[in-house]
Amino acid sequence: MKREYITYYSNVLGEDMHMLVYGEKGYPVIVFQAQDAKCNNYEDFGMIDTIADYIENGTLQVFSVDNLDEESWSAQGDPAARAERQEDYFRFVTDELVPYVHEINGSDRRPLTTGCSMGATHAAIAAFRRPDLFQGCIALSGVYDTHFFFGDYMDGTLYENSIPTFLPNMPEGHPYIAIYAKRQLVLCVGQGAWEDKGIADLRVIRDAARAKGIDVWCDFWGNDVYHDWPWWKKQIRYFLPIVLEDMDKTLAAEAEEEAAAAAAKKAARKPAAKKTTTRKPAAKKAAEEPKAAEAEAPAEEAPAKKAPARRTTRKTAAQKAAEAAAAAEAPAEEAPAKKAPARRTTRKTAAQKAAEAAAEAPKAEEAPAKKAPARRTTRKTAAQKAAEAAAAAETPAEEAPAEKKPATKRTTRRTTKKTAE
Repeated sequence: MKREYITYYSNVLGEDMHMLVYGEKGYPVIVFQAQDAKCNNYEDFGMIDTIADYIENGTLQVFSVDNLDEESWSAQGDPAARAERQEDYFRFVTDELVPYVHEINGSDRRPLTTGCSMGATHAAIAAFRRPDLFQGCIALSGVYDTHFFFGDYMDGTLYENSIPTFLPNMPEGHPYIAIYAKRQLVLCVGQGAWEDKGIADLRVIRDAARAKGIDVWCDFWGNDVYHDWPWWKKQIRYFLPIVLEDMDKTLAAEAEEEAAAAAAKKAARKPAAKKTTTRKPAAKKAAEEPKAAEAEAPAEEAPAKKAPARRTTRKTAAQKAAEAAAAAEAPAEEAPAKKAPARRTTRKTAAQKAAEAAAEAPKAEEAPAKKAPARRTTRKTAAQKAAEAAAAAETPAEEAPAEKKPATKRTTRRTTKKTAE
């Protein structure tokens, strides 16, 4: 497997720190060392060999880092200064180490933390204090109450680094409680030699987590399980596959939630589609409605629009009078061709007839000359004319006047009648 030793200067701590990186890819795991140890401690006691298959197949990339216990937990002197130095180390982990791990790992995945003994203490502090930065922890045989190292001393800084102290006092509405439910938090302790202090601390953490509904796996192994490397190797092989499987499910669900949230946010930002139509004034709508109705009318209704043509050929009263006068003066032989219009245009009222009769009365002797109208009304067929001509030829000459009286009398009677009118 690839193994890389890195030395770099920490601005938070003001000194060089060292780290061993195992593997080229995989989920990042930060390993904290046992008390007062350096970054090679985990490898020296065979823990890297124990999980080598996960590293070699690319499942895990391990970052084993120095601790600073000799300046804090193990030091002597001013407890406030010691507590502050522990806080400095915590800030180094969160502010400098995590970004560096992301850079080397080539991802922004939240690292998993692990460690044995004092390394378990650091691993649990990081996961419980900043669950937003870490995916969880596998803490084996840790001691979590600061009283073990600081006696009765307690200040605000030390309080933040004592899980059995701050967890029972965490408000129910604290945002980390909801985040804990999406993390893999495993704390294990044996009940054999040198595990007394760890057992007591883990019971306090277990009870506090249960009271607040926090899912923390506090696992107590048997009385034969003692505080040493052989058992930690067995424990890491037991918990690691379980934690990785649960972590994969949690991260998959989280990815789905983030995708749904992103889609909802995008939809909320997207402006509503604007209508392409614009509002028109009522007057404009009224003017356009007839045009729209014409456009939608079926083609077979087109003949109904011939009315305007009939209106343009309609004749005025003056035109009709002029045509009537012309028809009256037309020669008699042309009358049959325009008989129907002549009857309509030459129809006279009773007053007109009386006026004409009065005008013709003084000229009674000229009436025979105006027998053309009578001929029109009494026109005889050729057969009738031939019969009359034959009858006239057979009649004696002296009787001709007598025979003509009826015609003359009929004419005179008509004239007299007109005069009376």
